[in-house]
Amino acid sequence: MEKILSKVTPLPGFLLVLQFLNGSVAVVNMAQRVNTVRFAKLLDFNFFSTATACGDRIIWSDGKHKVDASCDEILDVMMMD
Repeated sequence: MEKILSKVTPLPGFLLVLQFLNGSVAVVNMAQRVNTVRFAKLLDFNFFSTATACGDRIIWSDGKHKVDASCDEILDVMMMD
C-alpha cells in the first residue's frame, strides 16, 4: 500500500476533500454513490464523517462497521459526474 493521501476531510453534502502528498487536492461528490449498496452505510452523515486517509485508501469506521475504498475508486466517482 503506497501512501499517496495525506488527509481526507468529509464535508456536508457528502463531499470529500482529498489532499495528496504531492500537494494536489480533489473534491469528490459522493452524493450519488451513497445511494448504492456498496456505499449505503455512508448515508448516515455521522458515519460518513469518520473518513480517514490510510495509504492509498479512504476508510470509514465507527468501531462496529467499516467501509473502505481505494483512492482510485473514489476518484472514479468524479468521472461519473
